Amino acid sequence: MKRSLIICAVICIVVALLGWRESKQLSRKKEANAKLVREAAAIPNDDASLSRAASLRIAQSKEGLAMKEKVKALTSDYVALLRNENGASAEELAILRENIKSRLEELDPSAIREFMGEFNSLPDVNSGMKSDVNEYVMNVFIKKYPVEMAGMMSKTPELFSISNQTMPERVIYDPFKFLMYYCCQQKDLPLAFQCLSEASPEFQSKYIGETLRYYGNTPLGRAELFEEMRAFASTPEQLELVQGKMSDLLFDRPDAKVTFIEVSDLLQSANLSSEEIVAATKDMEKKVRVGETGQWLDWLTKNDIPDEVSKERAFDLATRWTEKDYQAVGQWLINSPNSPEKSAVAGAYAAKAYPYDPEGAMNWIQTIPQGPDRTKALETIYQSMPQDSGAAKAFASEYGLGK
Repeated sequence: MKRSLIICAVICIVVALLGWRESKQLSRKKEANAKLVREAAAIPNDDASLSRAASLRIAQSKEGLAMKEKVKALTSDYVALLRNENGASAEELAILRENIKSRLEELDPSAIREFMGEFNSLPDVNSGMKSDVNEYVMNVFIKKYPVEMAGMMSKTPELFSISNQTMPERVIYDPFKFLMYYCCQQKDLPLAFQCLSEASPEFQSKYIGETLRYYGNTPLGRAELFEEMRAFASTPEQLELVQGKMSDLLFDRPDAKVTFIEVSDLLQSANLSSEEIVAATKDMEKKVRVGETGQWLDWLTKNDIPDEVSKERAFDLATRWTEKDYQAVGQWLINSPNSPEKSAVAGAYAAKAYPYDPEGAMNWIQTIPQGPDRTKALETIYQSMPQDSGAAKAFASEYGLGK
């Protein structure tokens, strides 16, 4: 009896232990399942993501369609206004025009692009109507979105009547030119060059000169413009473009040629590199005041320009100066110390003076050291002679030219 009770007790203990173990295992499985559920919940549901993306695309599509319908209705109303299809009075037309302007002001850049495309797709749009819409382009769109409009106009110039040909029925003002004018009138050169940066290289080349026209009429304006141009040049193509405009910026002005003091001061304050000075002085002989040529020749002798370039500039300056005032050139030669630039001036002077004073010209030739500079002067004299003449042949033979 006692033994049976002991056996029953052992069996109960074993069963209890087995139950406890199974309970623990079940608990662990529940915890693991719960963890998996939590982790699964944290993982994005692909179907849900796809659903949200599809919903977003649908919403965007609906917005796009709504925008297109809005623009189409605006275009229709605008064309009706231009044609005055309802026979409205002057007062009524003024009210309608204000309504159109208000609706146009609500357009964002993408809607503006849609409007311009819709308007220009109409089959019977004439130059007068295009001129009218350009008024809104300039006075509404450009003033509200100058940078975006710069990119838009350069990418689709045909929508804005920007071309190299004048419209036959009515002159249409170039809106990109107006954009440059607007930025300069606002005294916002950084904005002007930001707009140029958004435009195509072709437009940059075509319109960068407008900044000179609208902003470069004072010494301070030219100095500011000079710095903005240099900051704008971030690519090799832009650097070449800017360097090509440096001479115009420094020397050209709508009302008169700038003075030596004004330009030389700007050149000094700008701290130009040798390469920039070369670019800035290109074609300077056509732009400086003739009476100040001597000062520019002196300036060339004192600045960091490669000798070959400096001599070329001096030769071109002296050639033009001799045509206008040969006596002044002669006096400069007498008073100036020897230098590569003086040799170039002597050669230019001799070439121009030779037909009238051969002996005096050859005397100046003799002051030029043997080498390319003297040869250039002799070649210039020879080329000015009738090539079949005995004098030309004798001159060529004496100095070994024409071989």
